[in-house]
Amino acid sequence: MSEPEGGVNVDADRAIMAFIRESRRARELPHVGAFVLLLSGATKLRYLNYAIPDDGADPDDAEVAALVAAFRTADRMPRVEFLPSVTPALESRLTALGWTVEDRLPLMTCTTATVSDLPAPHGVVIEAPTDDSTLLEMASVQHDAFDDPEPADARTVSRLRDSINRGGRALIGRDAMTHQVVGAAQCAAPAGGETELGGVAVAPSYRRRGLAAAMVSALTRQGLDAGLATVFLEAAPGADGAYRNAGFLRTST
Repeated sequence: MSEPEGGVNVDADRAIMAFIRESRRARELPHVGAFVLLLSGATKLRYLNYAIPDDGADPDDAEVAALVAAFRTADRMPRVEFLPSVTPALESRLTALGWTVEDRLPLMTCTTATVSDLPAPHGVVIEAPTDDSTLLEMASVQHDAFDDPEPADARTVSRLRDSINRGGRALIGRDAMTHQVVGAAQCAAPAGGETELGGVAVAPSYRRRGLAAAMVSALTRQGLDAGLATVFLEAAPGADGAYRNAGFLRTST
């Protein structure tokens, strides 16, 4: 994996971690030692069940054991997501206790200076979802793309609607002929001049046509035009090329 363009900005990483805690309503979530637990009652999908460490976290063995126990009680895989620049001692502490590194994902950011406006691929229309039936189609595309073991349902739609009502944004890609939803992307409600872009999913037969990059580009432009300073995302393995096309640069890991 290539190094971040321009090196890691620790202050920027701290700001991103602060945004993540704020957007996940960390003050209302359970704490175990130096960790905040984000556990979904709706799905066991590992990407939606994890812990976030406090800045500078350096837990002792008892704290880590308590963290594992909390995940086991909730019947979830113990996972932690963090930026090593903000918690430099954490990885070695966890691996010494038997944890393994699941992945190292590029953290990518985009600003008004780097954003690129990309067109939708031929035959696809990009638009905002306007009703619950469309949100359900959107969620189904995301669940399929991320191998979520739980089907999209009314609870999923309710969570998407709540995010939008709190200031988040969502876009779908719709086949212009069949009107089928074939792509999805969303942003969390902004805070501190930033927002996180995620849930980027494209139906298999529509991949490698530029739809993901076009949706990311459109969502990012909307956020920046609304006054945000930065849009950031975690790129899935092999997906960073699409985000680079939209103007994102790797700034951390």
